[in-house]
Amino acid sequence: MKQLGLAYFTDTHLTAMGLLIFFCFFVGVLFWVYRKSSTPLYHRMEQMPLLKDGE
Repeated sequence: MKQLGLAYFTDTHLTAMGLLIFFCFFVGVLFWVYRKSSTPLYHRMEQMPLLKDGE
């Protein structure tokens, strides 16, 4: 079954390009999340459930 499905899958360069694009996106998101300038934002957001309404 798998061999039959892969017999028509001949565009391996598109697969490699898609993998590269999604890997670069994943690494970019990791850099965006763990950058130093976002630390105060995350500290403020982690305290939000503990705050009373209107604070």
